[in-house]
Amino acid sequence: MTAFDVNRLLRLFAWARLGIAEVLLIMAPLLPSDLVPGTSIGILALPLFVVVVTSGGLLLLPPLTQPRRVAWLLCLLDVVLVTAVVAATGGPRSIYAFLYVLSVTAACVLLPRAGALAMAAAGSLLYTALVFIRTIFPVTAFFEPPHETTALEVLTIFLNAGTFLVVAIVAGGLAEQYRTTRQELERQRHDLRDLQAFKAVILNSVGTGLIGLDREHHVTALNPAAEEITGRSATDVIGQPWAELFGAAVPIAAIEHAIAEHPRTPARHETSLTRQDGGVVPVRFTFSTLRSGDGHRLGMIAICEDLSEIREMEARMRQADRLATVGRMAANIAHEIRNPLASMTGAIEALAGPVPGRDERERLTQIVSRESERLNRIISNFLEYARPAPLTLETVNVAEILDEVLVLLEHRELPPSLKIVREFPTVVTARVDSQQLRQAVWNLCLNAVEAMPDGGELRVSAGLEDHRLYLVIRDTGDGIPSADQPHVFEPFFSTKPGGSGLGLALVHRIVRDHGGDVSLRGGASGGTSAVLILPAAAATAVTR
Repeated sequence: MTAFDVNRLLRLFAWARLGIAEVLLIMAPLLPSDLVPGTSIGILALPLFVVVVTSGGLLLLPPLTQPRRVAWLLCLLDVVLVTAVVAATGGPRSIYAFLYVLSVTAACVLLPRAGALAMAAAGSLLYTALVFIRTIFPVTAFFEPPHETTALEVLTIFLNAGTFLVVAIVAGGLAEQYRTTRQELERQRHDLRDLQAFKAVILNSVGTGLIGLDREHHVTALNPAAEEITGRSATDVIGQPWAELFGAAVPIAAIEHAIAEHPRTPARHETSLTRQDGGVVPVRFTFSTLRSGDGHRLGMIAICEDLSEIREMEARMRQADRLATVGRMAANIAHEIRNPLASMTGAIEALAGPVPGRDERERLTQIVSRESERLNRIISNFLEYARPAPLTLETVNVAEILDEVLVLLEHRELPPSLKIVREFPTVVTARVDSQQLRQAVWNLCLNAVEAMPDGGELRVSAGLEDHRLYLVIRDTGDGIPSADQPHVFEPFFSTKPGGSGLGLALVHRIVRDHGGDVSLRGGASGGTSAVLILPAAAATAVTR
């Protein structure tokens, strides 16, 4: 026990002593002489006076600096005072012998078990000494003449001594157990306070937003970072259901189902939150299951991150990439335009000089016409890439688009040994821009055919997986050198003689406008596979 606890017990003990003293003062004159034979009022008043003085001192004085020593002295004093009361009210025949039990019990509360046993032993010795002194060394000046000692009185000595020891052992054990339990509870409360303080420090210090949810999707915790991100205070949010706070922007039921299917994989969801001040914040939530130490599910924990800075950085990077692309395109356009302009300039200068022969004039005129058409094609392709038309999304059968492209391709002049293989269902519906998708597929198929001048196999596949549309166009050509692969989608990059370098760049732009991705992959046995992945909500497929 702490010094504060001992001081508090001493004050309670002082009040109890005053109460017992008051009861004795009231009862002493009222009890018949048969119950308290030979009462000595003078000797009885002395212990009661000592009790009043010592108890009053404990109540009036400030808290003691060494209360445990005072507790030892007070318990020993009480044993002596009880002996005096018993001696003044009949000795072995006194009805106040039970006060020894009270003093031993008080010692069990104030002192450790050894102290309680010491007080019980002291009480037994004093009581035994009192009985024998009254019998062997009678002091008639203070007490009534002694009666003959009987076997009952000797038996009472041993019974009382045994009672004192039993009370000391039992009550001392209970008191010790109570103190141990109380100390354990105090330690647990202290550990709990430390844990709560540690949790508060963690929650308040971490820069990432943390939101706790119970099993009914009610908010149970919200740290300051989450308050700043969501624009909501913890006092207003805690206890509220998730749906009322964030609406349908974050489908919490679907996220919980996904976590239940893959417990070790956190579920991520990105959305834009509209704050109470009207601001819109892009936020990424990462949900995980919250479990107790025994694995019992308590709810979920959501980590929220403000993506505003990341989005701004991405926008700046896209702008820088666009500027760099424009610079490369300007250089490439200048390079592409220089050759036809030089040819046209030479032809025009020749036409402006002395009139050549008719055949020569027709040849020069054809050069001007051909190079003019080439310039127009370069400018048209550039404008088509630089100024894309807005998407016109509609639900179409992608299989029909693929088949139309392949039919047009088959009517071109192809190598005799070229084989075209169709690997797609009869119906593959998706919500896309049919014209732009047709353009992208045509460019890829045309590149694949040009990569196989001596023939080979062109295989076109399509399918749906996880609500995504997959298109794969494979050829058996020589493939793309590894050094060229990082640049294949850059405008005006081409490895083919006379190529504009805008075909794959246009494919890349169309796929990205649809929110998808495109990649070129080399095959294990040579050739190239162009893989297009497009989102296709509510897509369906019907096999042939």
